[in-house]
Amino acid sequence: MLSYLGDKIVGLTLAVLNVLAPFEVHVTKGVAYADGIEHRADIYRSAARGARPVVVFLYGGGWRTGSKDKVAYVGAAFARRGFVAVIPDYRHVPAVGLSDILADNAAAVAWTIAHAAEYGGDPRRVVVVGHSSGAWAAAMLGLDPTWLEQAGSSPAKLAGIVGLAGPYASAALMEPLDREVFVGSDPTLQPINHASDRHPAMLLAAGAADLDVNPAGTLALDGAMRAFAGDETMKIYPGLGHGQIVHALSFPFSLRFPVADDVARFIKGAHAGP
Repeated sequence: MLSYLGDKIVGLTLAVLNVLAPFEVHVTKGVAYADGIEHRADIYRSAARGARPVVVFLYGGGWRTGSKDKVAYVGAAFARRGFVAVIPDYRHVPAVGLSDILADNAAAVAWTIAHAAEYGGDPRRVVVVGHSSGAWAAAMLGLDPTWLEQAGSSPAKLAGIVGLAGPYASAALMEPLDREVFVGSDPTLQPINHASDRHPAMLLAAGAADLDVNPAGTLALDGAMRAFAGDETMKIYPGLGHGQIVHALSFPFSLRFPVADDVARFIKGAHAGP
């Protein structure tokens, strides 16, 4: 097994993977999913034929930072597995609020459902995968119909939601700057307050060694969902940290933890309802 690399080596490895991504798979960059320069997405796909499952990947960054370019390696990893991957950029705090971030994410997902077939994707097999604050957004889009309906779509059109190290309740946030984002915010902006039996299939995954988002939040949402006799799948990975769970979607980090295999298995089995 590959031992986890030091921070500097990890950063260098990710930088190299991001540079190599366009050479590994076909990438269409800067596709507009809504008006405004902030609303652009990169689309990753392989040469595989036939309608393929589609992944909309929402990156993390504490609601304040992040970019699609920094997670190119994730798009390439999904494309190598035969999926179409859409990675949108979106606006950040403090320029906008949490509701604006959700509106951006919802617009990107609604656009993907409407245009998936143009890029070789199956619009009935669209799965939203999010990491950290991106997992918060993915869960909100799946559990609270408000956002996708405002974007002209619906959670019923999604095949599934995957949350990686998601802060589904603000109490799970360990970093003071992250907690500040929710100060004075509406409780309806916390996914755990939308637990019900009406939502897409969900995979909730977290690392037991996560020091940024307490995995107890993942356990709490899973428990709340199961109270409604849901069929959610939860994965807690021993020894896995906050950033490591998204790194593990790609080689060589996937050698140590089965995150990529578990997520791919979920995506392949997910279909939207009739």
